[in-house]
Amino acid sequence: MAIESKSHADRFKEIYDVERHVMATDGGILVEDPYPAWAELRASAPVHKGTVRQLMGYDSPGGLGGPHNREVYSAFSFQANDIAFRDNEVFSSTFYEGLTTKTFGKSMLEMVGTEHRRYRALAQPAFTPKRAQWWIDKWIQWLVDEALSGFEHRGRAELNAEFCSRIPLQTITSSFGLTRDEALDFREGAEGGMAYSGREESETSRDRGDKTTAMLKRVIEERRAEPRDDVITMLVQSEIEEDGQRHFLNDDEIYGFARLILTAGSGTTWRQLGILLVALLRQPDLLDAIRRDRELLKGAVEEVLRWEPTATIIRRLVTRDVELCGVKIPTGAVIELNMGAANRDPERWEDPDRFDPNRRIEANLAFVSGPHVCLGMHVARAEMTVAMNAVLRLPNLRFDPEAPEARIIGLEHRGPNGVPVVFG
Repeated sequence: MAIESKSHADRFKEIYDVERHVMATDGGILVEDPYPAWAELRASAPVHKGTVRQLMGYDSPGGLGGPHNREVYSAFSFQANDIAFRDNEVFSSTFYEGLTTKTFGKSMLEMVGTEHRRYRALAQPAFTPKRAQWWIDKWIQWLVDEALSGFEHRGRAELNAEFCSRIPLQTITSSFGLTRDEALDFREGAEGGMAYSGREESETSRDRGDKTTAMLKRVIEERRAEPRDDVITMLVQSEIEEDGQRHFLNDDEIYGFARLILTAGSGTTWRQLGILLVALLRQPDLLDAIRRDRELLKGAVEEVLRWEPTATIIRRLVTRDVELCGVKIPTGAVIELNMGAANRDPERWEDPDRFDPNRRIEANLAFVSGPHVCLGMHVARAEMTVAMNAVLRLPNLRFDPEAPEARIIGLEHRGPNGVPVVFG
């Protein structure tokens, strides 16, 4: 195996620097534990008027995209969030119309009703529960083993940059047919570089976007000429019906799907895997129990999704006057759905602030619910499970006592500031 260049390793550290990412995407707010504030708000009412940030005492507008004149409400209970996610007509994802275009082009994130169902059905076959093993066999397992082989001889590692960040990114880009060198370029280009710098779109980020498009164009042309068993081939061969006519997806539509899949898949699972590692490393007895009985790992994966989801807030546009859990919300308002608060609702989970992989599994909102439930959730679970099984091969795994303490940080985008470990 070729030795990875230092510059390549440094790019992983830069792109997947959780603190930098949180500061850029969360409006400069670096929160370590928002849950006590959310618990207090949830206990006083399931829905409040105001943004989550305002209700917590911050001035930053966050993900509302800057100044706006809409009324904003925030949902904190499981029931309120679940109702809103399941009714995508009244609580509409058209909130994202135009906001995601720069990154993805028109995407499923902003679609509703028949249009959303039609487009989602095109990509769904690659992401069913039965297809999880296809992802494991073709990409996930060997990528996990390769990443682990890069540091298992050293006796120490920073698992966020050296392991967690690599698995989702390389799984998705490999399924697109991109080379290893193209993977990081694609990740940067797909998000325009803004998630890493916090700056307005620059000539450099536009260049990255152009480069991303060129990469995909090459792969699309290759798959049309010579189909393979991968995701781009599936999209190239997909047909969609519009206005009574059927046609294959055009390049722009494929670009939109690919950027959405890449950004969503590699932008959340790496942090969720890191959170799982931190949670287990904080409880060595629990880590050892899972090492001895791998059947316990399923419960740990589901529990970490409930306990610390990486994405905590999603927004919807209210399309008609409605009452949600006793609170009247007018047409044209925006509602912030706080999955982090919902996933710790004591009305649904006993002692919800405790990380307990042995608790009874109840559906949570880490992957949303309703029509927009996460397309790639089964792939994410597969990545986390295979990765954890590999990490558990490292003997006497523990936090590095010489490194800074691992902290889970972020308001809207949560993740560990690092996962430094020693073993052996």
